[in-house]
Amino acid sequence: MRGNRQRQRTRHALLDAGQRLFATRSVDAVTIDDIVEQADVAKGSFYNHFSDKQALADAVWELVQGDVEFHIYRANQDIADPAMRAVRGFCSVLRYAKEHPDRLQSLLTLSARLTTIAHPLNAGLSSDIRHGIEQARFSDIDVATGVLIVIGLTRAAVVNAMSEEFEGSIVAFATDVSAAILRALGAPLDQVHEIGKEAARSILEELSE
Repeated sequence: MRGNRQRQRTRHALLDAGQRLFATRSVDAVTIDDIVEQADVAKGSFYNHFSDKQALADAVWELVQGDVEFHIYRANQDIADPAMRAVRGFCSVLRYAKEHPDRLQSLLTLSARLTTIAHPLNAGLSSDIRHGIEQARFSDIDVATGVLIVIGLTRAAVVNAMSEEFEGSIVAFATDVSAAILRALGAPLDQVHEIGKEAARSILEELSE
């Protein structure tokens, strides 16, 4: 039992170190020596958990991906409207970035796979856009293009919001970006601002207090 607890602590320390290091550097720019030094564990312990640093990067990706997915799921579990779901998902990622900057930044660093439409992280978004098209909430768009639009605007907005130069209200910022996402998806123009404002206030207003 004691050995299992120590093993779990070591694995947690390595994952935490990976999150912090991959938040600022690519996988190629990080060495295993960097990782074990950051984790404060013996180098041999690394290989008890991971075959190489790419295996650690994959584990960090899966850990953060799952956490982000959970936050989006929780935000949307009682929401039916595809347009509202799309921007609440965006606002949830933005909130996650403000509350867990190292984790989210590591996901961005490791996100070459994120723009793959078939990636599991995009399954919910793909479904929302598909339903939005079927319900005529979105127009003049296909699912793949819609996913890329949301991913691209979300990534750009998160990077901006996490920068030291960011100023102003996070709610106002999220409202404007949400409206831009909905306009790009072909949502009714007379509704995009109100939907964006409702989503931003619901998910991000606590951060402004």
